[in-house]
Amino acid sequence: MLTTIAIKDFALIDRLNLDLSQGMTTITGETGAGKSIVIDALGLALGERADASMIRYGSAKADITASFSLNECSSAISWLKEHDLDDEFECIVRRVIAKEGRSKCYINGRPANLNMLKDLGDFLVDIHGQHAHQSLLRPNYQLSLIDELLNDKEVLEQTAVLAKQYQKELKRYNELKQTSDQRSERIELLQYQLDELEALHLSKDSISQLESEHARGNNLQELISACEQANDQLFDQEPGVYGALAHFSEQFNRLSAKDAQLTSVSELFANATALLEELKSELRHYQDSLDVDPDNLEELNQQLSTLFDLSRKHQCDLEELPNTEVSIRDELEKLSAASSDLTELQSSLEKIKAQYNDTANKLSLARQKAARQLSKKVTECMQSLGMEGGKFDVIFNPLNERISTTGIDAVDFQVTANPGQPMQTLGKVASGGELSRISLAIQVITAEKKVTPTLIFDEVDVGIGGQTADRVGRMLSSLAEHAQIICVTHQPQVAAKGQQQLRAVKQKHKNSTETAMQHLSGEQRIEEIARMVGGQSITELTLSHAKELLEVS
Repeated sequence: MLTTIAIKDFALIDRLNLDLSQGMTTITGETGAGKSIVIDALGLALGERADASMIRYGSAKADITASFSLNECSSAISWLKEHDLDDEFECIVRRVIAKEGRSKCYINGRPANLNMLKDLGDFLVDIHGQHAHQSLLRPNYQLSLIDELLNDKEVLEQTAVLAKQYQKELKRYNELKQTSDQRSERIELLQYQLDELEALHLSKDSISQLESEHARGNNLQELISACEQANDQLFDQEPGVYGALAHFSEQFNRLSAKDAQLTSVSELFANATALLEELKSELRHYQDSLDVDPDNLEELNQQLSTLFDLSRKHQCDLEELPNTEVSIRDELEKLSAASSDLTELQSSLEKIKAQYNDTANKLSLARQKAARQLSKKVTECMQSLGMEGGKFDVIFNPLNERISTTGIDAVDFQVTANPGQPMQTLGKVASGGELSRISLAIQVITAEKKVTPTLIFDEVDVGIGGQTADRVGRMLSSLAEHAQIICVTHQPQVAAKGQQQLRAVKQKHKNSTETAMQHLSGEQRIEEIARMVGGQSITELTLSHAKELLEVS
């Protein structure tokens, strides 16, 4: 529950520290006094949107701190532990809003962000505003109210998860399907190119060998001529190079026996002679291999021509054709896998849709059960709030085949305010006052189902009075047996039901105006309720009426 709230430089508040108790607290005051400012400040402390206009005129920043006791709020304790922000059984949230528009958030003294404040706030406080009856006309809001009454919300979460999963897979499927025709054409082209390259059995070594054989065939006469000239000048002429070396090798070998210093010279002559003999053998062997078949040479020319054509087609060097073949094969495998993915995605979509339909149907049945309970309770509540013969019902309409995170249901709140009149959509038949009472009834009923420790009702009793206001007060007082209730009200019958009453007072000074909150007790409370009954003129009659309201509460 909310134990204290400290507000500094917010709206018309200069400094305000409020201690709040269990049970029902009512906040009253004249129109324009700022009764709802405390509620607005609390909303900001729990993550609602802020802007610089909320800062008190002349101040640099607004500072709001709210303290909560967590003795009966296990969900908030679990959340704080999960985020390493726990502080036993107390929670302090703080929001500082700067004039430049920036804001800082803190949970138990540690920095936080707005989303964290909002998430934590959902466990701590539930605020019902005076304009809730306007939201009541929206179909999505109506459906959310039904969902609040579900005993087991797991099926609601499962439906949303499956819908998101289906939508994600459907997006992928549509993207793949959209390019399937282009992909088929690409696969056909790549397969043709791959067949063309694979038929040549290409490798970098085979291309190098082919180029070498082609170069030798095209330069055959030059090669043969070079070999013949070398043989002639080195070995066949008299005296030739080989003959001269052999002669001097024999001579210096004989002379080295007479002078040891010629040994190395003799060895060099011997080595040179041996090298020439090896050269002669290699030349003969190479010359014998130069017998090239003209038909074979033509075939080599055709093969190289084919390779050059392919290299131009694929815009690569001749030596890169094997790598191009690998790249084409890889792309072809990926595209073929994508076609397989399309089939798998289609199968996956069918499975997810079947799971979704099963889960969404279970959710629909649970909603219909909750709606029957809501219809019964709202009807009873309407009749107790001065709408005798009134009836409330929830009509379910299917969403056809559309898969939605909210399931397969669209709901329509229907009502008849008078006996004998047909049921019609809420916004068409209910007057403003009737709509306010129906909204209040629904808020009270949905609040009963929640485990939120603090429930705030901000002027939800607008447009009612007399016995109806008294019944509203009793409803809220009954809720206060299970939760802390804070109620901003204009109705004396409601104000009298609170165990604690605060009065908003606008104080005007020479150069400023501020809103203050006064704790009322005893005579102060009687006077305030008398003012609410009779206006500014407090008489013995209004005082007597105020005492009576407090005594019977």
